[in-house]
Amino acid sequence: MLTDLLLTLCEAASARGIALTVDAEESERLEMSLDIIARVARHPAIKGWDGFGMAIQAYSKRASAVVGWADALGAETGRRIAARLVKGAYWDSEIKRTQEAGLTDYPLFTRKAATDVSWLACAKQMLAAKNIYPAFATHNALSVATILDWAGDARDFEFQRLHGMGDGLYERLVRDEGYHCRIYAP
Repeated sequence: MLTDLLLTLCEAASARGIALTVDAEESERLEMSLDIIARVARHPAIKGWDGFGMAIQAYSKRASAVVGWADALGAETGRRIAARLVKGAYWDSEIKRTQEAGLTDYPLFTRKAATDVSWLACAKQMLAAKNIYPAFATHNALSVATILDWAGDARDFEFQRLHGMGDGLYERLVRDEGYHCRIYAP
C-alpha cells in the first residue's frame, strides 16, 4: 500500500517536473524504507525520471552502506538516484528506543564528531558514485568548503540548506560561482 501511494506521488511529480525525496532515516524502519524505495525505483512507470531520490542520515552507522546501496540501485535501474545527505534529525528518539529495548549498542553515532566524520566519508563516496546525484545538506562552512575542494571543477551536485539557515554561506556560491543550492523546507 505504501509502495502504491509513493508510486502515485512519483508519477504526479514526474509529470510536473518536480523532484520527490523519500527519507531513509530511522534505524528501525531503514530496511523497510529501502525496500519501498527499491520497488518504486524499479517500476516502469517512472523509467527515465531522475527526480526520485532519498535522504541518507550520516549519523546512522549504516550510512556508508546505504550510499553504496543507492549507487547499486541507480546502476540496476539505469538512473541517477538523487541522494540527500544529512547529518541526522532523529538522534534523541533513536537513543531512547535503544535504551528502552535494553540493547548494548546504538545504531547511530552518539558523538557529533563521529557524525561529522561519517558525513564527510559519505560525501566523498557520493562524489565518486556514478549512479548518484549528490545533494549535500549542510549549513556548516567547513563541510561546504570540503565539498568544494573535493569536487574541484565539477558542478554535478547540489547543496541544500534549511529555510532560514545558511543564507549568507550560500549567497556568493550561487550568485557568483554558479553552484546549485536548493532551499529545503520540510
